[in-house]
Amino acid sequence: MTPQKPLPEVVGMNARIHRLRHGTKLDDVARSARNYGLRWSTGRVGDLESGRMPTTLPTLLAVAQALGDATGEPISLSDLTQFDGWVEVNPTFIVRGDAIASALSGQPMKLRARDIRGVTEQVRKTANQAFERWAEDNAMLGRFGEDLPILEVQRVMHEAGVAEQRITKELEVSANVLAVLSLKLWGSSFSAERDRRAGIDANAQRRGQVTRQMKQELRRALEELSRGDD
Repeated sequence: MTPQKPLPEVVGMNARIHRLRHGTKLDDVARSARNYGLRWSTGRVGDLESGRMPTTLPTLLAVAQALGDATGEPISLSDLTQFDGWVEVNPTFIVRGDAIASALSGQPMKLRARDIRGVTEQVRKTANQAFERWAEDNAMLGRFGEDLPILEVQRVMHEAGVAEQRITKELEVSANVLAVLSLKLWGSSFSAERDRRAGIDANAQRRGQVTRQMKQELRRALEELSRGDD
């Protein structure tokens, strides 16, 4: 199982490893830290190494400089945050350690889905839900619309506006089903056909009349589908 640590623990672990590698004492680090505005005792350095110190940017900068002075070997912010596992930046933002280290080494902050814990699972869940919805749509449509080019269906879905959103909710169908029905019935989207019938200068009353008429046509088509009519 991939390990996970809060960011303060990661910083503390790396700071301790760096200090012990050089045989440097806690008091040496505390004394060096006071030169950079941190009023630290050996206890505060211990808090840092135990992961009990907030990892603000000013603190990290001062710690990196203090550790470098005390040990004689410079340490970067990337070194302080390096971790081969998941790092909890906050309770809902959990990132791969190498992604954080990369960002702090000067690389642009451009996280991928695999770099954030939970995102890939959510993407997979969303995809599964989409596949289930497509299966339901195909079961409803049967062979109706099977001759329609996929790109045309996608185009009509992309052009969908407020009217289409309202109709999908009212008729309890997906955007995909509405696009297929619209193309088969009218050869265009619902909105385009409504505007064509009503006319360019139509008032709200006329557009409403046309909308109601077209919804009835959609309902009849759905009823035919439910009966299995060709």
